[in-house]
Amino acid sequence: MPVVKASLHLFGGDTVVVRCSNNCHIHLMSDTSSAGKPQADILSVEDKQSAYLTVPYSGTWKVLIDSHSKSLEHSISYVAA
Repeated sequence: MPVVKASLHLFGGDTVVVRCSNNCHIHLMSDTSSAGKPQADILSVEDKQSAYLTVPYSGTWKVLIDSHSKSLEHSISYVAA
C-alpha cells in the first residue's frame, strides 16, 4: 500500500491540488511545530482521485496520500491565492 508524503510552505488562501491515478485518501495537515498549536489542523478527502484543499492560514503544511493501489501515479501542486 503506497503512502506519499510531501511538505509545502503555503500562504492562507492557497489551494493545494492533488491528483491520483486511483481512488485514495488525501490529507492536508498543518505542521504543529511551525504553527505553534498543540494539535494539527487536518483537511481530508477520502476515496477520490483528486482534491482541491484551501489552506486557512500561512505556514508549513504536510500532504499525505494513502492508496490501496500497488502502483500509484500522483501529482501535487498548488494555486496561489
